[in-house]
Amino acid sequence: MQTVTRNHIASGIEKLARFKLSHLNTPLEDAPSLRRAIASTIPVSGGRSPGENTGMPVPRILVKRDDTTGLAFGGNKGRHFEFATAHILENGYDTVININDYHSNQARFIAASCARAGLRYVLVSTEKVDSPLTGNLLLCKLMGAEIHRVPQEYASQMVERIVSDLEAEGKKPFVVPHEEFADLMGMFGFVETGLELEHQLQELGVIGPVRFWGLTGRSIAGLRLYAKNRGLPWSATAVMYSPGEVASFNEITSKRSEAVAERLNMPHALEPGDLDVLTDYTGPAYGVPFDGVFEAMHMAAKSEALILDPNYTGKSMAALIAETRAGRIDPEVPVVFIHSGGMPQVFAFADEIWNWQG
Repeated sequence: MQTVTRNHIASGIEKLARFKLSHLNTPLEDAPSLRRAIASTIPVSGGRSPGENTGMPVPRILVKRDDTTGLAFGGNKGRHFEFATAHILENGYDTVININDYHSNQARFIAASCARAGLRYVLVSTEKVDSPLTGNLLLCKLMGAEIHRVPQEYASQMVERIVSDLEAEGKKPFVVPHEEFADLMGMFGFVETGLELEHQLQELGVIGPVRFWGLTGRSIAGLRLYAKNRGLPWSATAVMYSPGEVASFNEITSKRSEAVAERLNMPHALEPGDLDVLTDYTGPAYGVPFDGVFEAMHMAAKSEALILDPNYTGKSMAALIAETRAGRIDPEVPVVFIHSGGMPQVFAFADEIWNWQG
């Protein structure tokens, strides 16, 4: 299989327009205490209790700290919107319109990038329209977003009205869910993250196979795309955080990767099967955590002071813990957990986190 050099990929990234938002590179940290905490819960043979487990059937766990990108509480989308914001400015848009859930980290990052770039931001916030103003939605307001809280079924109608009003004022709106570039930006950002990680893994003495662990979406796909074009033995597990069809995710991801590979002059796009997709850890719905999520949050915080969120990284870590306990994770292959941020969501679930009893 044809492979490309680091310099080739870096050159392709450098040709993309960019609006600086993030503190990069983000750290890659060992999590030995978390590894031991997970191991202590795994039953072993010989009649010993889990707490007496002296083996280590848990792989080395490294955490890519994209919660430390800096802007507005940090997160992986700081990388995404460096490319999106530049694209918006370069094409003469003056207003950004977004539709997303009450909990949305993406909505927060668009608010932050618009504040930095001097763009008007209109957020159509769906679901939980009567919930208290906290977490990401509160931060959007603080950063100057014009917020319309509506049930999901009225969101498109609301956006159409907003677009019509803005165009009547002579404005040029960029509607995030309708623009193709918004689907590519995250993959660009995490192809570049592959450059960081290849160097960081070498510094930590990790040579050979690595399993990346994250959520379904553009970030984990970008890393796998990088590895495929570099010919690296990196596998990737993507955890679905809301119910959906694996085939649909694979199809969309493959199509997006083709566009990204073409823009960066890389020979390979992703195919179905390039990502191992887990569907058992979604919980009942988007934005609804389950017991394993709260366990994962408490375990990560108590062992490493690593704060996870209830909607995304909590579900991803819950999957890693459960799959390890089930013996489905090779303990000889290091796992790199992608910490994508999301901390403001912690406060929207304060009562549930406080009252959880493990």
